[in-house]
Amino acid sequence: MSFLIDPPLLLLPGLLEIGKVGNFYFELRRKLFHLFFGIFLIFILFYLGRMHLIIFLCIFLFLGGILIFVMQKGWKIPVAEWLEKTFERKNVRFPGYGAFWYVVGALLISILLSNAHEIAAAIVALAAGDSAATIFGILGTHPLPHNRRKTMEGSLAFFVFSLPACLFVGWMGIALAAVAAIVESLDTPVDDNLLIPFAAIIFFSSF
Repeated sequence: MSFLIDPPLLLLPGLLEIGKVGNFYFELRRKLFHLFFGIFLIFILFYLGRMHLIIFLCIFLFLGGILIFVMQKGWKIPVAEWLEKTFERKNVRFPGYGAFWYVVGALLISILLSNAHEIAAAIVALAAGDSAATIFGILGTHPLPHNRRKTMEGSLAFFVFSLPACLFVGWMGIALAAVAAIVESLDTPVDDNLLIPFAAIIFFSSF
């Protein structure tokens, strides 16, 4: 998602602040994982099939749910703790918050859309578009008029990096990228990992 307004972090040595640089690289690490996991899901979709993707996501969600429950009970699991420290933001509602909703969003896409190419296009928006919005949103300096917590740079990056959806659904991918970018820019209490999938599902269901 497009992030909080900050001055540009790169190529401006006079404006560099350790905290901001650290936040940038932390988000870059998170979103690269976010992106590559999405690519992996598309790989499963086309090489193993939609049902295998649904099964994989269900298993992943089930095991992840167990890990979240165990960690909330205070149990120490080294791998889970490393993942939380490396990829999870501070002050989230529960361990693995972002990853949980990401998998739920991908699962909803896979279940509610039956066309593999539409599923892949929606995952592109979720994985690539949302990742780019966060990274470029951190660097952005122009707040959106309807949501000053996000930037024009982040929303534009979302649109541009969602355009590979055209590889799967043709020119319809441009409309999907635009719709998803607008929806992602809204100030809502719903996590982007759910908001973007719902937008894509409604978009494709409209045709």
